[in-house]
Amino acid sequence: MKTDVTVRETLLREIAKCRSCRFCVDVCPTYQASEGVESVSAYGRLQIIKYLLTGVLAFDDPMTYCLYSCLLCRSCETVCKSKGQNLEICELILLGRTLLSGKLAQRGRNATI
Repeated sequence: MKTDVTVRETLLREIAKCRSCRFCVDVCPTYQASEGVESVSAYGRLQIIKYLLTGVLAFDDPMTYCLYSCLLCRSCETVCKSKGQNLEICELILLGRTLLSGKLAQRGRNATI
């Protein structure tokens, strides 16, 4: 089983591979339903995970909502792969959720990842 440090390193390494093209944003159903809130798109979620891990963002309820509102439909992955990248975006979001949920269970509202 992976340790939290290994999961953090994996997330940061894989998220760094994103070219920030944002093609995944337009195909995201939660982005479309939000009428353009980028933090509930695939790209926005990856950025949230990255900034939570690096300490740029503080963990709070809106961050939890953004990470858990993903439907895991994989539309983002389809367009990502069609544009020449091979990011497993949903797997990265699931890893971020796993890391987050473990910290929430341990520390509640004072959790950091």
